[in-house]
Parts: sequence; C-alpha cells; structure tokens
Amino acid sequence: MLTSRPLPFYDDELNSGFMKLEGILRLEGDHINIEFQRKDSIMEVIKSGVKSLNIPLTDLEMIEYKKKLGGGRVILYAKRAVTFEDFPGGELTTRTLKISRKHRDIAASLASNVNLILSEKKLRELDEGTE
Repeated sequence: MLTSRPLPFYDDELNSGFMKLEGILRLEGDHINIEFQRKDSIMEVIKSGVKSLNIPLTDLEMIEYKKKLGGGRVILYAKRAVTFEDFPGGELTTRTLKISRKHRDIAASLASNVNLILSEKKLRELDEGTE
C-alpha cells in the first residue's frame, strides 16, 4: 500500500475571499484522504470542525502540479461532479489547492505518484479489454 507524506494546503479564495480553507492531503493506498477546516479570513476564527474525505483514485481523472514563484498549486480533476460535493471549492469537477514553497517537493511527488497509479490502472484495463 502506497502512502505519501502529508501535504498541507490552503485556499484563500472561498466566498470571494471571506473564507479560508486549510487542510492536509495524502495518498493512502487506493484513495486520497483530505482533512480540512474552514475559517473566516478576516478574524481567523475557526468556523467548522475538521472534516475528512476519502476520494477513491478511480474517481479522479488526474492530479496536476503547477510550480509558482511563491509556492505552487495542486489541481485535482474529478471524473464526475459528485466526487467533490463535500469538498468546498469553486468549480464543479476541479479543486485548486495552494501549496507553500516549502511543500513543493511533496506536491510534485504526490501528483507524480497518483498519475502513475492512474496510468497503470488504465493500461491494465486496456490489456484486459484486448484479451
């Protein structure tokens, strides 16, 4: 079972910047585990308790890592809209998570590992389909 190091993330653009999402994302075997909480951006008062989601890798199309000057972005792409129904964010089938500069290596490794697993799964499905 493949497990990654925890990747801290944040999104400070919820509700037009009035809410902030902070959390940890990790690869645990055949799913992504996301723990997060929402905060008021102005007062930094915790508005929600910590929530936990397990998203099966089969529900993801891919994970993209984009390196930025001050940090980076991890973008999760879902196959279906219901995948992210309990995970706050702006778009229906994608979630963009901001990563601090010191966690860029973890983000790149996580995206690479997940995409490798998804590619191997697709190859197995193709092999089974041709037999």
